[in-house]
Amino acid sequence: MLEKIEAYFMKEFSEKAGRLSIFSLFLLIPDYRVRMFFVFLLITSLLPSDVQNKKMTNLLALPFSYSNLFWFSYIFLIAIVSVTEFIGAGLFGVGTEMMSVYLLGSIVFATAYYAIAVLSVTAGLDNFGIPFLIFLVDLIAGGIGNRLAAEGFNFRWTNPYYYISPVHQGNIYLASVAAAGLLVLSYVVLIRKGVQK
Repeated sequence: MLEKIEAYFMKEFSEKAGRLSIFSLFLLIPDYRVRMFFVFLLITSLLPSDVQNKKMTNLLALPFSYSNLFWFSYIFLIAIVSVTEFIGAGLFGVGTEMMSVYLLGSIVFATAYYAIAVLSVTAGLDNFGIPFLIFLVDLIAGGIGNRLAAEGFNFRWTNPYYYISPVHQGNIYLASVAAAGLLVLSYVVLIRKGVQK
């Protein structure tokens, strides 16, 4: 299994070296909003891009199954996000606690939007346009509502979507569960339905 993962990583690095270099450079910035944008661009350039550009048949000719491609691409994404988070935290002097929060937030965001992009291309839609529209809707829908002051500096939002939103992540645990649910759904749909392109 490790040989297959290594082969997939080498394929990604050799085919997408330029994009990965640029995205990784910007992913070093520890600000969550900046990272979120470049993680989104990275997501759309991995497996969803291969499906959109009709490279899936070539990949399946190698010793990879749909399941392998889905999980190897996801592992590759999380590896890039994590490594750049650690390096960026070291370069910019971010503390361990804040780095953990940023890393977890980036992983939740990456998981949710990887699943959305895979669902989009599995349905025969675009790898960038549809996920970007969903991103905009998520950004707006999660920001609707007022903060209700509870005690001290603890705030509660009137919008329940805020808590599970991959962008806003009002409650990191609920957002993680929602992202994991989307990931499992996209995996099941990809395995059962295949690719429409």
